[in-house]
Amino acid sequence: MYKPFIVLLVLCAALSACSEEDAPDNLEPRLLVGEAVDITRHEATLPGRVELSGSTAMPELWFEYCSDAGMETFTCQADDAGDGGVQARITGLKPGTKYEYRLKGSNGRATVSSDIGTFLTLSNDKPAITGLQILSQGPTSVIAAFEITDDGGEDIMEAGCYIADLGSGSVDKLQAEYSSSIDGVICRIVIKGLRQSAEYELCPYAANSSGETKGEPLPFATRNVVMMSEPGELAELLGDDMYQYEEMTFAGPMNGYDIRCLRRMMGRDVDGSETPGRLAHVDMTDVNIVSGGGSYDMSRYTEDDVIGYGMFADCTRLEEIAMPSTVKTISKDAFRDCVSLERISIPAGVVDVTPSGGCQALQCVEVSQANEYYSSVDGVLFDAGVSSIVWFPMGKNGDYELPATVTSVGDYAFRGCNISEFVFPDGVTELGKAVFLESKVERVVLPDGLKLLPSATFQDCAKLCEVKLGKGMELVSDYVFDGCTLSDIYVGAKYPPVCSDNAFDGTADDFFSTCVLHVPASRLAMYKADNKWGRFDNIIGIDGI
Repeated sequence: MYKPFIVLLVLCAALSACSEEDAPDNLEPRLLVGEAVDITRHEATLPGRVELSGSTAMPELWFEYCSDAGMETFTCQADDAGDGGVQARITGLKPGTKYEYRLKGSNGRATVSSDIGTFLTLSNDKPAITGLQILSQGPTSVIAAFEITDDGGEDIMEAGCYIADLGSGSVDKLQAEYSSSIDGVICRIVIKGLRQSAEYELCPYAANSSGETKGEPLPFATRNVVMMSEPGELAELLGDDMYQYEEMTFAGPMNGYDIRCLRRMMGRDVDGSETPGRLAHVDMTDVNIVSGGGSYDMSRYTEDDVIGYGMFADCTRLEEIAMPSTVKTISKDAFRDCVSLERISIPAGVVDVTPSGGCQALQCVEVSQANEYYSSVDGVLFDAGVSSIVWFPMGKNGDYELPATVTSVGDYAFRGCNISEFVFPDGVTELGKAVFLESKVERVVLPDGLKLLPSATFQDCAKLCEVKLGKGMELVSDYVFDGCTLSDIYVGAKYPPVCSDNAFDGTADDFFSTCVLHVPASRLAMYKADNKWGRFDNIIGIDGI
């Protein structure tokens, strides 16, 4: 009874073995598409997958896509994404449009396709912008900027800033200048004609055909200060208003163009001609002087952290200035002929100061208490240890006595001063060059410890009548008495000091006949025999000189 059933089982097994041996191993690949990702207005990423059977080789693959409006069909090569996956990034799409796509492949025998997928590109929108940033500001002006980070898929029609005057209630609209950046479009706005000491609200905007986007309103108040973010902006920031200010605080980087503008505000143009500028009181504490820009006086250019030669020369309206805290050097004649300048403040970081001539009204040179190199005593500039005098203000009058700690006098220290009589303390052993240049001194007594009169010591001291050289004097340099009308010179040295060839150059033709030379009585013959001192017609010997 079991034989038919056994025969049936054997027959089925045989048929099954025959089916497996005869099955084809080169079936066509199966193509699948996934959901499109990273969709924007103009781009999308199409994903796909290939399933192979048996020994079927990977076919050549591509995506085919078109809009659902029956427009032209496009193709794009499919790139390997690993693990049997492929993908393609398609571009040039239209915003707000539905697209159909499929994956296709060919192995040379046949072409196969996946099912159709769909996606919708993003629609165009209003622009996206950042908040407004204040770059620079003046008493009646401001430079601001913001960025258009997304144009919304359409051309920007207009961008700028709404300016609301909170005092008057008026609202103005000002368009911006555009420039490209890595991330978007930079919009820069220069706003002028604001009221001084007034409150405003500034609101950036950008518009395309889809609409206008406004940024967050930014409160802003004008005040008597100029703040710059970039060097070279001062003239643009102030415009024609630069001539109306008498007092101003500045902050930010300044190059040659800015110093040129600042000079114009002080009444002096780059070529030395006069301007309508009225600026008299200047605070530059938060300014950084940097190299670059044009010259500030036809031939001089700015250097980093340097008040340069002639930088404020001939600015006759300047009365007071606080220099940048970052300054390290104040050069010779930086304030030459600033005849109204009464006060100068030396910052903490200054390590090198050379006086300026022609500052007739200068009463005080102040120094920051944090400065390690200089100090001020009664408005006179000394080194930190009060051992060397650096700058005696021309505007100081009356008698003056050097501190007993002083041992040296710097170059030009008493240039143009109004002190009529000067007796140096015994501790002074060194003079700089041109110490009394153009001063009004009438009588000077030098100490016995001083050995050298440097060049131009008394040059152009038109009122100088009497000079006493101490016992230690050894050398009189060139042009020491140039422009002087001396009546008496006293020399206490045991041996006639050596005189440079040009020591007496620049004196009047009758200098040697009108000026009386006083020497030690015991050395009278020696002085008369000297080829330089012997030129004096009147040489008198004095005991105990």
